[in-house]
Amino acid sequence: MDAAHIPFTDEDERKIASAATWGMIVAITSISTGAISLLMQLSVMSSLPSGMKALVLVPVVQAAVTILLNLWLLQASLAFRKVALTDEADQEYLLAGFRKLRAYFMVQVILILVAIGLGLLASFAVFS
Repeated sequence: MDAAHIPFTDEDERKIASAATWGMIVAITSISTGAISLLMQLSVMSSLPSGMKALVLVPVVQAAVTILLNLWLLQASLAFRKVALTDEADQEYLLAGFRKLRAYFMVQVILILVAIGLGLLASFAVFS
Protein backbone atom coordinates (compact mmCIF):
# COMPACT_ATOMS: atom_id res chain seq x y z
CA MET A 1 0.00 0.00 0.00
CA ASP A 2 1.29 3.44 -0.98
CA ALA A 3 1.78 5.87 1.92
CA ALA A 4 -0.19 8.50 0.03
CA HIS A 5 -3.18 6.18 -0.47
CA ILE A 6 -5.84 6.04 2.25
CA PRO A 7 -7.89 2.83 2.25
CA PHE A 8 -11.43 4.25 2.39
CA THR A 9 -14.38 1.90 2.34
CA ASP A 10 -16.65 1.97 -0.71
CA GLU A 11 -19.31 3.73 1.38
CA ASP A 12 -16.79 6.39 2.50
CA GLU A 13 -15.74 6.99 -1.10
CA ARG A 14 -19.39 7.38 -2.14
CA LYS A 15 -19.94 9.94 0.64
CA ILE A 16 -16.79 11.86 -0.31
CA ALA A 17 -17.84 11.82 -3.98
CA SER A 18 -21.35 12.99 -3.06
CA ALA A 19 -20.02 15.86 -0.92
CA ALA A 20 -17.66 16.82 -3.74
CA THR A 21 -20.53 16.79 -6.25
CA TRP A 22 -22.69 19.03 -4.05
CA GLY A 23 -19.73 21.36 -3.51
CA MET A 24 -19.26 21.56 -7.27
CA ILE A 25 -22.96 22.31 -7.79
CA VAL A 26 -22.88 25.12 -5.22
CA ALA A 27 -19.64 26.52 -6.65
CA ILE A 28 -20.75 26.42 -10.28
CA THR A 29 -24.14 27.99 -9.60
CA SER A 30 -22.55 30.67 -7.41
CA ILE A 31 -19.86 31.42 -9.99
CA SER A 32 -22.55 31.65 -12.67
CA THR A 33 -24.78 33.99 -10.67
CA GLY A 34 -21.74 36.05 -9.65
CA ALA A 35 -20.69 36.37 -13.28
CA ILE A 36 -24.20 37.36 -14.38
CA SER A 37 -24.38 39.91 -11.57
CA LEU A 38 -20.94 41.27 -12.44
CA LEU A 39 -21.89 41.68 -16.10
CA MET A 40 -25.17 43.36 -15.19
CA GLN A 41 -23.47 45.76 -12.77
CA LEU A 42 -20.77 46.64 -15.31
CA SER A 43 -23.50 47.26 -17.88
CA VAL A 44 -25.33 49.56 -15.45
CA MET A 45 -22.05 51.27 -14.56
CA SER A 46 -21.26 52.02 -18.19
CA SER A 47 -24.61 53.75 -18.69
CA LEU A 48 -24.37 55.96 -15.59
CA PRO A 49 -22.96 59.47 -15.52
CA SER A 50 -19.40 59.52 -14.19
CA GLY A 51 -20.42 61.03 -10.85
CA MET A 52 -22.77 58.13 -10.09
CA LYS A 53 -20.52 55.22 -11.07
CA ALA A 54 -19.25 54.87 -7.51
CA LEU A 55 -22.74 53.71 -6.47
CA VAL A 56 -22.29 50.50 -8.44
CA LEU A 57 -18.79 49.83 -7.13
CA VAL A 58 -19.91 47.83 -4.06
CA PRO A 59 -22.08 45.36 -6.05
CA VAL A 60 -19.26 44.96 -8.58
CA VAL A 61 -16.77 44.11 -5.83
CA GLN A 62 -19.33 41.79 -4.20
CA ALA A 63 -19.86 39.90 -7.47
CA ALA A 64 -16.11 39.61 -8.05
CA VAL A 65 -15.53 38.30 -4.50
CA THR A 66 -18.36 35.78 -4.97
CA ILE A 67 -16.68 34.46 -8.11
CA LEU A 68 -13.25 34.21 -6.48
CA LEU A 69 -14.56 32.55 -3.31
CA ASN A 70 -16.47 29.95 -5.25
CA LEU A 71 -13.46 29.19 -7.43
CA TRP A 72 -11.80 28.04 -4.19
CA LEU A 73 -14.85 25.93 -3.35
CA LEU A 74 -14.76 24.42 -6.83
CA GLN A 75 -11.04 23.61 -6.51
CA ALA A 76 -11.65 22.00 -3.11
CA SER A 77 -14.53 19.94 -4.49
CA LEU A 78 -12.45 18.78 -7.46
CA ALA A 79 -9.66 17.71 -5.09
CA PHE A 80 -12.11 15.76 -2.90
CA ARG A 81 -13.58 14.16 -6.01
CA LYS A 82 -10.09 12.89 -6.90
CA VAL A 83 -9.84 11.34 -3.43
CA ALA A 84 -13.01 9.38 -4.11
CA LEU A 85 -12.31 8.43 -7.71
CA THR A 86 -8.61 7.60 -7.69
CA ASP A 87 -6.44 5.34 -5.57
CA GLU A 88 -3.37 7.53 -5.63
CA ALA A 89 -2.23 10.62 -3.73
CA ASP A 90 -5.27 10.66 -1.43
CA GLN A 91 -3.35 12.57 1.22
CA GLU A 92 -2.16 15.15 -1.29
CA TYR A 93 -5.67 15.67 -2.68
CA LEU A 94 -7.19 15.89 0.81
CA LEU A 95 -4.64 18.48 1.90
CA ALA A 96 -5.18 20.51 -1.27
CA GLY A 97 -8.95 20.40 -0.75
CA PHE A 98 -8.68 21.36 2.91
CA ARG A 99 -6.34 24.27 2.08
CA LYS A 100 -8.90 25.66 -0.37
CA LEU A 101 -11.78 25.11 2.07
CA ARG A 102 -9.80 26.84 4.84
CA ALA A 103 -9.27 29.90 2.63
CA TYR A 104 -12.94 29.84 1.58
CA PHE A 105 -14.17 29.72 5.19
CA MET A 106 -11.67 32.29 6.47
CA VAL A 107 -12.68 34.85 3.84
CA GLN A 108 -16.37 34.13 4.50
CA VAL A 109 -15.88 34.82 8.23
CA ILE A 110 -13.93 38.01 7.52
CA LEU A 111 -16.68 39.23 5.19
CA ILE A 112 -19.37 38.42 7.76
CA LEU A 113 -17.47 40.29 10.49
CA VAL A 114 -16.95 43.29 8.21
CA ALA A 115 -20.66 43.31 7.33
CA ILE A 116 -21.64 43.14 11.01
CA GLY A 117 -19.19 45.93 11.82
CA LEU A 118 -20.49 48.13 9.03
CA GLY A 119 -24.06 47.40 10.10
CA LEU A 120 -23.27 48.41 13.68
CA LEU A 121 -21.53 51.58 12.48
CA ALA A 122 -24.52 52.46 10.32
CA SER A 123 -26.89 51.81 13.25
CA PHE A 124 -24.86 54.05 15.54
CA ALA A 125 -24.76 56.75 12.88
CA VAL A 126 -28.54 56.62 12.38
CA PHE A 127 -29.49 56.44 16.06
CA SER A 128 -26.94 58.99 17.33
